[in-house]
Amino acid sequence: MYFTICIPAYNRGYVITRALDSIRTQRFASYEVLIIDDGSTDNTKDIVYGYINEYELSDKFFYCYKPNGGKHSALNIGIEKAKGEFFLILDSDDWLTEEALEKMHNLCQTIEDDDSFCGIMGRMQELDSGKIEGSLFDMSNPISSYFDFHFTMKKEGKRFNCCEANKTALLKQYRFPEQEGMKFVPEAWLFDQIGVKYKLLLTNDVYRYSEYLPDGMNADKSFKVKHNIGFLYHYISRLENVLPNAKMDTKTKIKLESIAWLQYWNCVSIDNESKGPRVKKISALGHFAHLGFPYVNLILRKKFDR
Repeated sequence: MYFTICIPAYNRGYVITRALDSIRTQRFASYEVLIIDDGSTDNTKDIVYGYINEYELSDKFFYCYKPNGGKHSALNIGIEKAKGEFFLILDSDDWLTEEALEKMHNLCQTIEDDDSFCGIMGRMQELDSGKIEGSLFDMSNPISSYFDFHFTMKKEGKRFNCCEANKTALLKQYRFPEQEGMKFVPEAWLFDQIGVKYKLLLTNDVYRYSEYLPDGMNADKSFKVKHNIGFLYHYISRLENVLPNAKMDTKTKIKLESIAWLQYWNCVSIDNESKGPRVKKISALGHFAHLGFPYVNLILRKKFDR
């Protein structure tokens, strides 16, 4: 089996069949679909089982219910259960383009035996605008990494989400942190760590369509505050696991570490009950950022309150 397509879902019974249809009608057939229901209280279970039975897909489409714990906890189960050579995350409100799996398979084949690569990265197209999200990749140099994508690549546009397929064996070496009451950890927690060790092969081919719904995280302006603990885990990993192991010049390193420390201290200031984790060791730059954080925070508030 070549692909495991993991669909984390929470109360998406009204829209999930669009994603399922986009997979079922693919010409490329070497895949399994894992629908991980993260404690839905709507009819997601009935819709999915009805769909599987209607199209007789019980040998390829698998439904798994779990108590609500957030998308990251659903991904933990999906990665654990995955049998495909490459792992693809498909949000329940998104759907694949008509020949996505065939095109992804062709590109994955070029790096499947190269241990320096973790996977491939293609593009997403917004339903409303009909445009590719963000600026196009420079295909004169199609080799990058998650670290470059998140930290150093020049990007334009309001959103710059992509569609990736990663080697399942690598993902199985990681597990998102889980904590009572924590409902979100950024996916970059995992992929940034992979990004300092492995490369990505880029393409501007569109693999996925996106629609940003009113009940999605992008519509919630207070999302980061509500899920502050998950972002604490993310920034701590960035300080302890990612930036220390990344190759870059001194100027860039100081800049990125300074930003990470300011983000960390911001999360700490919100976590006034100390429910979340803390860094093991505060560097000199971390102490300096802590002293300057109140002033930076004041400047930013004045800027965005105008």
